Amino acid sequence: MSNGPTSGAQFVIFAHSGDYDRLYQVATLAVSASANGDDVRVILFFEALRRFADDDLDDTRLPASYGEEGSRIEARMKKARAHSVSDLIDTARQTGKLKLYACAAQVKFLDLSEEDLEGIVDEVISLPNFLKQTSGARTKLFI
Repeated sequence: MSNGPTSGAQFVIFAHSGDYDRLYQVATLAVSASANGDDVRVILFFEALRRFADDDLDDTRLPASYGEEGSRIEARMKKARAHSVSDLIDTARQTGKLKLYACAAQVKFLDLSEEDLEGIVDEVISLPNFLKQTSGARTKLFI
């Protein structure tokens, strides 16, 4: 069994949540899969799309559901010098294997325009077209 790059299989992430822990997971999965040679496709919805549009990826506050443990986790991540979400996304983009999409309906729901997303996403796309383009993906995750 080889540990080398794969043959460019599609790795798809449906990013819905704007919570930092979930955005961090989207970014780490995207950079890892792209480094392994997978073609990574991330489609952004609701709060994930809002955080990307607002350039607010690196607010490290964890959701209230973490309780007091949230601030301890944040401190440990800072001490470990964990990469920021924006750095991880930039690294994945540098591989040439990551494409970010905004769901066209969500763009309307959030009162955004395609111009608002220039340089942030590669394309604003309808969900049916995205599903058609990624129908053969090896991995599909909803985060």
